[in-house]
Amino acid sequence: MNKIITAAILGGSGFVGSELYRILSMHPQIEVRFLSSESQKGLFVERQHKSFRFHNHNSALKFSSLSQLEEHYDIIFSCLPNGRLPEIVSRISKHCTRLFNLSGDYRFQEENINKVFYPATSGSLPEGIVTQYFIPEFTEVEHSANIINLPGCMAVAAIYALYPLVRNGLVAGDIVIDAKTGSSGAGKSTSETHAERSNNFRMHKAFNHRHAPEIAKLKYLALDELEITFASFSLDTPRGIYISAYSTLKNDCTENEVRKAYFSHYQETSFVHYLKSGQIPMLKTVCGTNHVEVATFVHANKCISLCSLDNLIKGAAGQAVQAANIYLGLEAVSGLVQLNEAGWP
Repeated sequence: MNKIITAAILGGSGFVGSELYRILSMHPQIEVRFLSSESQKGLFVERQHKSFRFHNHNSALKFSSLSQLEEHYDIIFSCLPNGRLPEIVSRISKHCTRLFNLSGDYRFQEENINKVFYPATSGSLPEGIVTQYFIPEFTEVEHSANIINLPGCMAVAAIYALYPLVRNGLVAGDIVIDAKTGSSGAGKSTSETHAERSNNFRMHKAFNHRHAPEIAKLKYLALDELEITFASFSLDTPRGIYISAYSTLKNDCTENEVRKAYFSHYQETSFVHYLKSGQIPMLKTVCGTNHVEVATFVHANKCISLCSLDNLIKGAAGQAVQAANIYLGLEAVSGLVQLNEAGWP
């Protein structure tokens, strides 16, 4: 019989926390025994969770206040708002073997970046805490790490779109990234109304998006000097991220070399799929799944790199479950295979 792995979710009533609980309810080994929500404490989780209207998984589980966290758990997932975890990290870290952090706190060690993008994270970590920034397809497990920081949803989509191109030194000059995201990316607390977002399309951030510094780290993989311009746009759809990245290839680079670079990086991955020539990534084929679609189109020395994924799953909750599986020594796909197919059309 497989050992049950106990888990807690902090910030369990938001979009990401709710999706994380839904996914873990299907996991064969991870059992969620604590969910925090200050706004819904004392209420039954599955009565508030729209995904459980027609069936129950754990009908007795209630939301609790963070102050009620007393037991020790094998793993804790933090879906708290940016800035909240640093206030309580000393206490929370004593209640788990490893913490998987889905907020932006601790993604960066550079104090100058934190001061601009995550000011509440500024300052040193408690003694004995080791953090790691972790993308399952690219990062080796660091067993000494106590806090595993997952990437931002738009950042990781851009990285999936461009990593093979940059890592193989095929780019000459600058890269322009156009990122489009659904409304759930703004979270439940957004002040934007349906009347403003529906049947509309607009820029979200021209510069200084919080995920831009994560994407900028691609520059350190480049063989030559590289500048990246990133802008995000708001889509009239609940879920999904779509990346269009434009780059100039080195003069002697061929389309075959580009395809070979992407294929070699993604052929063994469980969830990132480099599409066949002529196929185009879509939101409808990935939303509701942990899958990623990547494609490239080359004309002369210009390359367009595309990527689509579900911002709440592969961009957040599913990514966290995949990372936890890897750290726990489980199959990377455990608990995620139920999300294999999106509906069509």
